[in-house]
Amino acid sequence: MFDKSKDTTAGLAVSSDSSCRPGKRVVVLGLGNILLKDEGIGVHVVEQLQKNNLPSNVQVIDGGTAGMDILLWVADAGKLVVVDAIKTGKKPGTIYKISLKAEEKEKLTWIFKEETSKVSLHQVGLLEALSVAERLGRAPEEIVLIGVEPDHVDYGLELTELLKQKVPEVIKEILEEIENDIHRK
Repeated sequence: MFDKSKDTTAGLAVSSDSSCRPGKRVVVLGLGNILLKDEGIGVHVVEQLQKNNLPSNVQVIDGGTAGMDILLWVADAGKLVVVDAIKTGKKPGTIYKISLKAEEKEKLTWIFKEETSKVSLHQVGLLEALSVAERLGRAPEEIVLIGVEPDHVDYGLELTELLKQKVPEVIKEILEEIENDIHRK
């Protein structure tokens, strides 16, 4: 189902595969600052993910360090998958996956505000965008956060070797989320 042919337009990859169930839009949003090595993991992951032929209802977006612009991408999504660096002090390369239904969004705020969770600076943009979408009645039905513990956050355009090795595993997690959404009735 997922092959290497795709159509890419301005950081957005949408394939013409119509094998998935119609309707629910799945947004995969990669966040991060590519100027700070591992802090850019979300952007590096979505760049690789865009090489897959994805169902027509899946949008893959390079959100970089966007703020409230995120609202334009997440509004009315059936599922939002966010990929980002999450610094909790655990072993570098640790992959976290948190799934929340719309009514559990406050848990995402709690996770981001935990003293032990020093998520990247653009977390505020994500939380604000989700809050506004909720107030407008356009919040995603489900939110999945896939975070990766960074090894080094310092000036540089490349991921560390450790995180480069984690990219396929993160992509596998994303593809499983997309498959789960397709097969859920």
